[in-house]
Amino acid sequence: MDPETPTNHKLDCERPKLYQYRWIIVSFYILAVFVNNIPGEIYVSVSNELIGIYDTSETLVTMAATSYMIMHPILSIPCSQFIVNYGWAAASKIGVILTILGSLLKLFVNQTDFYLIVIGQILIGAGKPFILNCQATMAQNWFYPEARPIIITVMNVLNLFSSVLTFMIPGKFIFSGYKYDGSNESIEKGMELVNKLNRTLFYFAIALLPCLLTLKNTPPTPPSELVKQEEKSKNIKRTLIKIFTNKQFLFCFQAYALFMGLTKSLMIVLAFLLKACGQGKEQVSVAGSIVNISAVASLALLAGILKKYTNRRKQIAILMMILSISSLVLFYFCLISENKIAIYISIGIVGLFIMPNVPLLMDMSCDSIFPINASFAVGIMYIGSRIFLVFFSQFLAIVVGGSDSNKGRVTLTFSIEVIVLLCSVTIFSFTNIKLKTAVMEVDLLDGESNQKISFCDNATQTPIMESTQQTPQTNVQKRSILELNQKS
Repeated sequence: MDPETPTNHKLDCERPKLYQYRWIIVSFYILAVFVNNIPGEIYVSVSNELIGIYDTSETLVTMAATSYMIMHPILSIPCSQFIVNYGWAAASKIGVILTILGSLLKLFVNQTDFYLIVIGQILIGAGKPFILNCQATMAQNWFYPEARPIIITVMNVLNLFSSVLTFMIPGKFIFSGYKYDGSNESIEKGMELVNKLNRTLFYFAIALLPCLLTLKNTPPTPPSELVKQEEKSKNIKRTLIKIFTNKQFLFCFQAYALFMGLTKSLMIVLAFLLKACGQGKEQVSVAGSIVNISAVASLALLAGILKKYTNRRKQIAILMMILSISSLVLFYFCLISENKIAIYISIGIVGLFIMPNVPLLMDMSCDSIFPINASFAVGIMYIGSRIFLVFFSQFLAIVVGGSDSNKGRVTLTFSIEVIVLLCSVTIFSFTNIKLKTAVMEVDLLDGESNQKISFCDNATQTPIMESTQQTPQTNVQKRSILELNQKS
């Protein structure tokens, strides 16, 4: 691992060097995040076919997605504590192993039954918090603190991109042209296609094997002094009490949970909303894809903005929240107009402004709980968004009226969403989270440099003091010698 000279000349002589090996670390970690996220909803687009192929219930097929999703909130806090105790690299490796085992298990579904896919999804879902909760800690251990929000942004871009693949792989590539008609031939063909899908996922998982050898917790000299300052408490209860009594964290938490939970739940009931406004399945599919694509574009743009305006996180977050709410209002009016082009454009704008809140709020939450390990902030934020997603999905489905939706119910749905989000922005505006990690990093470095300077000063002052103390004695000796000479 060769050290790399930092570009920040101001701290060039003080900051630890960055290692080139960090790019290997981040590359394989990104691969782990990407591959682990793909199986999440991979069976959703072909759920109707799976019910017929395996002669199973809709509930069991749905569990293939929900079992994966529910593991993150269940295991998030224990995983965060594991990261504190044993390091992010060990946690990520466990996540990789679980992903590979789950993918391997699903290969035997045709020899058993569909429940094996559910078990495999549970294992892969259990690996998700072990991998995803490490993102902030990995960034802190291998990069300078100011790089953390950019890395979190990249992680979210990859999550979105893998979500697009999740829907494209089965529908566009593997099951393309397949129709289930109840015949033995269609059942056998369907089983072959399911096996092909599972093999594809297994090949993705096998690509993670190098992670077991390459991922390392820290370089020989961590680039951030904050690594040494982190709290290593093994008392989860005390840690959680500290976090949930931290007002600044709670401001971020409610904003993240509400914005992500509400907007994602809106996407879940999107079919009902579009149906009430005269749109069909095709429009739902296109609209969902546009949201993800625009979100990827906005996150890529945000990475550059954050790099330039790091100290303006709160202002950028509030601006994005207000624009998000405005875009939802625009989307509502376009829905009511029943204009397809307007609907597509407006929902693209929704994705453009909502997703940038993810890395911003994540980064601020990590700062708010420091010196507690950042993995706790990441994990709890994800838990909050999942809980609100489940709650609001059910709530909005009832409000919009399901398949019996109409424009009046659509208006009520959007009204509730806008009011809740406005309250969330208002609460978030009271937050006062400074860029702690970067500021503390500079303070720590300044402290070290001051110690060095004071040490040098003491070292130079000591001989001077000794010489000044010796001078009178020398003068006395000289006088006595002169007097003796005169007498003689």
